[in-house]
Amino acid sequence: MSLLAPLLALFALFLGVTGCSSGPTAPPLPAAPDLLAKSASAMAAVRTVAIDVQVDPALNTIPVRAANGKLTATGDAIGTATLNQGTSTVEFNFVITQGTLYLKGATGRYQRLPLALAAAIYDPTALLSPDRGISALLRSANNGTTEASEDVNGVPAYRVKAALDPNLVSSVVPGLSGASTGTVWIEQATSRLLKAQIEVPNPAGGAPAPVTVTLSDFNAPVTVTPPS
Repeated sequence: MSLLAPLLALFALFLGVTGCSSGPTAPPLPAAPDLLAKSASAMAAVRTVAIDVQVDPALNTIPVRAANGKLTATGDAIGTATLNQGTSTVEFNFVITQGTLYLKGATGRYQRLPLALAAAIYDPTALLSPDRGISALLRSANNGTTEASEDVNGVPAYRVKAALDPNLVSSVVPGLSGASTGTVWIEQATSRLLKAQIEVPNPAGGAPAPVTVTLSDFNAPVTVTPPS
């Protein structure tokens, strides 16, 4: 019996297996400038948002260590912030409404303070400002590169690395002097910003350390009233 027929059959089977194993190629990633521009427009339309800020422990000269809360585009905000107090940290509750800051530590009652005090330490109301907040930061970003498609808390997003305006970075999180490089995660479906990781020069030397800002609950109802 000739060996030619079995060899041809084996060769055909091999071709069939290798042909089926190659899946479709992934579509090309969108260009970073388009993603950043669309995200800037999408964030300009956001009226309320929940925010979480985490500062790397190595960046111990930044007054705010962590913060989370809810804020509105009209300047109201409510949440907590952990701040440096000498060699330790203290968590404060804050309420910002009608141009006034209400601040309360671990004990005692809320104190009514000028809003300018918050701006010097941590002003969450700046984040949705069209002139100095996230929208402006994305609009002014340049030299962007779309690095990957990946999920943020289960939501499909594009990861983009870009050069950022240091002045706008310090407006979003006061104390971030010299920060000019960041990575942003832009939601694929809505172009909203889901997360930003800003690389900050380490005052103690060594590699830069990150400040991470995560956004969620876009346009969910938020009610802020002065504390009693």
